[in-house]
Amino acid sequence: MLKWLSILCIIVLVAMTVSAADACTSVRIKTDDGYVLYARTMEFALPMKSIVSVIPKGTKFQGTLPDGTSKGMVWNAKYGVVGMNAAGMPIIVDGMNEKGLAAGALLFPGFAGYEPSDPAKANTTMAQYEVITWILSNFATVDEVREGIKGIRVCEASAPEFGPIPLHYVVHDAKGDCIVIEHVKGKMNLYDNPLGVLTNSPPFDWMMIDLRNFVNLTAVNVPELKLQGTTLEQLGQGTGMLGLPGDFTPPHRLVRILALSQSAYPVHGPDAGLSLIMTIINNVDIPKGAVRGKGDKGADDDFTQWVTAADLGRKRFYFHTLENKNWHYVDVMKVLEGAKGVLSVPIDIPVDYPDVSSTAH
Repeated sequence: MLKWLSILCIIVLVAMTVSAADACTSVRIKTDDGYVLYARTMEFALPMKSIVSVIPKGTKFQGTLPDGTSKGMVWNAKYGVVGMNAAGMPIIVDGMNEKGLAAGALLFPGFAGYEPSDPAKANTTMAQYEVITWILSNFATVDEVREGIKGIRVCEASAPEFGPIPLHYVVHDAKGDCIVIEHVKGKMNLYDNPLGVLTNSPPFDWMMIDLRNFVNLTAVNVPELKLQGTTLEQLGQGTGMLGLPGDFTPPHRLVRILALSQSAYPVHGPDAGLSLIMTIINNVDIPKGAVRGKGDKGADDDFTQWVTAADLGRKRFYFHTLENKNWHYVDVMKVLEGAKGVLSVPIDIPVDYPDVSSTAH
């Protein structure tokens, strides 16, 4: 009995350390002719105040140390980058570069544990919220990231307006290769991710084991059942997916987004691929109020603030927001051409629903 009480206490303590703000989802698909597309949602309780940042190659960066000083690793952007920032900070939380490499930082509460501070290694140190900017500005492929990150020290620092935000990372390249990078108990773990999906906590290896609970799911309807001369017919379509989780917890969002991305028929061409991935990612949008914390006046409520999609072949970065569901995009190569400094593209675009009444005939 005491053993079970101890286990229960541990479970409760872990649950208490996991913030309510932990609902991001990402997914990748490949078309049958080799195009790779990636999409993700951004959920958070606090306003992200995001814009699309355009960072030309040659831009200089310096990493932040745990004490908040900008005295960490110095680097110059080898590649131009386009992506979402947060709170006006000159960092990318989700984006792609001119080589078709895409990467995103997703919340990882309750489990993120970065490397300890070491002043002697400040020249290879950066804050956890700077990792995506560093990756996208330095590498062209997932293989390059695998090697390059081995020499980097990621430490925890407080991000302006957000505090010591816990993150893990997903990286995709134009060939379809994908990895997940997590820091747990002071150690970096790097996972191959052939399925191309990621949400939040618990760690990625636990998520992969949890998928075994859903091996019965299939896109094919189950047959009718005959019992003692009585035929039990299906109530409708979708019986093969009976039991597919519909809640917003991170493990169940991962199951849902994986089931949809793996069961959809293959499509041909980037336009069809874009339509498919936009359809899939919209299945995990969280309306404001559907996920509530216990704070005052909805301070802990998660909701989908913006969604992005990246066409890694044509190098287009798409987005829509909570207020405007119409997709817009930035042509990565076009906007980087001739850019002399960091540029901004606002995402708070007024809603425009075209009136097509006059086309009736």
